[in-house]
Amino acid sequence: MREPLTKQDISFGLDDLRPRVKEKKTLRDYFMPPRHPSILFDPDKCTGCGTCEMICSTRNTKMVAPSAASVKVITDERQGKNFAILCQHCRKPLCVEACPTRAITKGNDGIVRIEKLFCTDCGLCTLACPAAAPIKDPGSEEIHKCDLCEGEPLCVRYCPESALTFTRGKFFRWIKGLRWAVQLISFLLLVVVFIGTFCYFKAGEVTLSCPTGTLQNIASSGTIILVGASSALALLILTILAGRLFCGWVCPFGFVLDLVDKITPKKLGWPAFLKSRMTKYGVLAGAVGGSYALGFQAFCTICPIGTLCRSYGVQSFFRSAELAIVPALAGLEIAQRRSWCRYFCPVGAVLGLTAILRLIKIVIGAKKCKKFSCIQCAEVCPVGIIEGDELREGISPNIPMTECIMCMRCIDRCPYGAAKIRFRWQKVTPGEVT
Repeated sequence: MREPLTKQDISFGLDDLRPRVKEKKTLRDYFMPPRHPSILFDPDKCTGCGTCEMICSTRNTKMVAPSAASVKVITDERQGKNFAILCQHCRKPLCVEACPTRAITKGNDGIVRIEKLFCTDCGLCTLACPAAAPIKDPGSEEIHKCDLCEGEPLCVRYCPESALTFTRGKFFRWIKGLRWAVQLISFLLLVVVFIGTFCYFKAGEVTLSCPTGTLQNIASSGTIILVGASSALALLILTILAGRLFCGWVCPFGFVLDLVDKITPKKLGWPAFLKSRMTKYGVLAGAVGGSYALGFQAFCTICPIGTLCRSYGVQSFFRSAELAIVPALAGLEIAQRRSWCRYFCPVGAVLGLTAILRLIKIVIGAKKCKKFSCIQCAEVCPVGIIEGDELREGISPNIPMTECIMCMRCIDRCPYGAAKIRFRWQKVTPGEVT
């Protein structure tokens, strides 16, 4: 008698039949990533005429049968709007993982396809998809899913109101290359060339310090040194004009943290009771209060930014104990990205308070945003201020600019151009009409 097949036997059979292709990244992919083509839908232009359904069904079944279309138009009579259900060709498609026969694959061109030879029309892909985009034909019981007509979607071409538009995705991520270049140059200037700059720079009678150092100096000495305060004021003005740009583009310790993030393993996560962004304001208060009590700039002795700025040259050999703070705090990256910046940095606290007066903001959402099918902006944000759960619910997240370090990763990564910089008084998000 033949023994029944085990799950292991079945998995080996699937591997032979439809092996999974692991995603491989090259250096080129970081700056010129594979495109993610998709169809964008504008509900304000849609009249619910159903032309897209008719054209799509004609391609699928050679006859006009809207139930066999890969796109479905739904009317919300309460809101008086129409909505289209169609495949978003997600960056990480959940339907691919859910398909038990691996009939769904994502090609190198970014298009998610169903191979009918392997599809059993079980419908698990529809259940797994947040938009229920794989549509089951109630007549034939077959699953239909948009394949973008292999790059030339007919529904877009024939939509009479231009409610559907086709985008091939972003071709070049120039912000990433520019940010890394600026970070490297800033690191070399602040750490190697102008030793001691930013944290504490002294040339004769001229003394420069950072905003936190200036506050500590005032608290410890009871006097205000105008030359030193002017350097701190310059950084505060920059923050008012461009948000916490210093944190994301200039800070030498931030540059170190970004490098460490590239080599650290999967993050362990912080305990919930430690995840308070207010902690850094407590550290700031403690630094200023400690300086007042001790009579010197207490926090500057352990500040990782200042330690880096003073670490180059012969003097660094005599600062081994002080230098130990840099790898110790950089090690927090194992728990969470930019943990120091999120929860502890008093310099970030001062800049965060100043950012309340910022002139610009970052907005994400509106018609260009794929929301639940993408959330790349939430995945790439190093300080975790973009709520992925809100995006999955179709809500445009409100970004707290006091916590945003203006690294612009979300803008650079968004393949649909839905993340934008706007003036703070602008009430619209990209794609919306005032």
